[in-house]
Amino acid sequence: MKVKFYGTRGSILVPGERFTRYGGNTTCVLVTGVAGHFVVLDAGSGIRVLGEELVANGGIDRPIPILLSHTHWDHIQGFPFFKPAFDPRQSLRVVIHEREKDHRTLQGIFAGQMDDQYFPVPLQAMGADITFDEPDLSDFAGPGGARIQAALHSHPGGAYG
Repeated sequence: MKVKFYGTRGSILVPGERFTRYGGNTTCVLVTGVAGHFVVLDAGSGIRVLGEELVANGGIDRPIPILLSHTHWDHIQGFPFFKPAFDPRQSLRVVIHEREKDHRTLQGIFAGQMDDQYFPVPLQAMGADITFDEPDLSDFAGPGGARIQAALHSHPGGAYG
């Protein structure tokens, strides 16, 4: 397995030369298995750089799974800048461990951050086939047969690792 960190900061990205080595973007991690299947963990500002790399390498010929630890803004703020999400040939599956249900859906949370009061491009204008899912991840079959298990950790508002 190979793990690449595209962002490790919390709350706010930190640009500049000092952060080139360790990264100034908010959370985004790429985990690639031996067969080349991968999952993206969180969609912080680091997902923009990952998207640019995927497009530069010719794109991806299978759905891109994006697993979220939680929906605080620093973990989803990069999604509107993820180039594969604008490619009509691409499909994405955004997944979070089943949340306690309230009036918001996962898709609604993403659409909310892209509401025209905050962002010039609405979620429905992205060209990719994007699905939002909230399954029980306590034992989940990931891409390439990988087993994924969500574990609750201590974080304001709750989150899963």
